[in-house]
Amino acid sequence: MVPFGLMFAKFAHTSVTLKMKRILFLFLSTLLALVLHAQADVKDQVVSAIGSGNAPALAKHLQPNVDLTVMATSDVYSKAQSEQILRKFFDEQEPQGLTIEHEGVSKMGDRYYIGKLRTARGEMRVTFFLKQTGGVFQVKQLRIEQAKGDL
Repeated sequence: MVPFGLMFAKFAHTSVTLKMKRILFLFLSTLLALVLHAQADVKDQVVSAIGSGNAPALAKHLQPNVDLTVMATSDVYSKAQSEQILRKFFDEQEPQGLTIEHEGVSKMGDRYYIGKLRTARGEMRVTFFLKQTGGVFQVKQLRIEQAKGDL
């Protein structure tokens, strides 16, 4: 026969282990929710900035060096250079809204978004990638090209 104290200790240990697992699960779930929420906030802010033609608001979410394509202009630019190129584009095209048509995760784990940008001069195809760096999501690549009718 097992002594009562030993049986109680075994039961108490099992109970503590289950509580610890539940606490760990809740903590990890909350952390994941916060990360996904932060990413969604950045995505929404980027979409809003592009859709309204707000280059300074968009620049806040760019990495220090950005792979930027705006029509025929394409290279890796600093954040400041990118803002100037985008400002000129927005002044010329007068954006009237961006609608995201597709999103996913690249092989490298970056989130990507593809959408249609309505402007005073027609529709553009927009693609941007968000990369998490130091706990912050930033645009690492942005492409604004003439729409090809493929969305």
